[in-house]
Amino acid sequence: MNLSLQDIVKTYNGHAVLKHFTATFPVEGCYLLLGENGAGKSTLAKCIAGDIVYDSGTMHYQHNRPVAEDVALQYQTFDSYSHLKIAEVIRLFQALTRGSGDLTELYSLLELTTYSDILVKNASGGQRKALSIYLAFLLNKPIILLDEPFADLDLTKKKQFAAFLQKDIKESQRIIIVISHEVAGFERLFDSIYILQDGRLADHGTLNALEEKYPNPMFKGIEGIYFEVTGKVLGGRVG
Repeated sequence: MNLSLQDIVKTYNGHAVLKHFTATFPVEGCYLLLGENGAGKSTLAKCIAGDIVYDSGTMHYQHNRPVAEDVALQYQTFDSYSHLKIAEVIRLFQALTRGSGDLTELYSLLELTTYSDILVKNASGGQRKALSIYLAFLLNKPIILLDEPFADLDLTKKKQFAAFLQKDIKESQRIIIVISHEVAGFERLFDSIYILQDGRLADHGTLNALEEKYPNPMFKGIEGIYFEVTGKVLGGRVG
């Protein structure tokens, strides 16, 4: 099954954030969603997850079932259950979910054991991010949206997490959509790249297809493709 989005529109106070966004995300794949701040990435993710209601358009994944029921969203910041310990939050989610499989590898690489007794409100941003990532997979949904998942991981952990994603997709046949500016070294993780600009899908395709389409970029890899499409620089220099 594919996740299909057709003509998705979302406005805030008369300002259109998503402008007839249309895209298809095939099953069993990892997809990169790129765009500067305000391009509509997080709004799109929240629309898919059902956190906000889009104004018009359609979404399809399974027949006779809202897409949001099949989606887990990892937030860039996690502030829920602030007076519970991290271990208590995990136990709560474990009690509410079934069939999540063996997540020992993910638990280990996120080093959750080292701060499991910290209250969520006292946890650092990186610790909250790790908890949010773990909970997204614990929910065991067929579609997982990850918002800047590499941001607070060191290089070794980033590589381990990328390997975990590849393994998980093959074993679970999930659709994983990653919003991230940290792409150097992880280009081959993504089956396709989707570039948003001003609320629209500016271009998309496999890395090889986009490299053929833009053969002489100013920068190498995904960064160069992004610049060719948008005229802007990817990474910390651009949101």
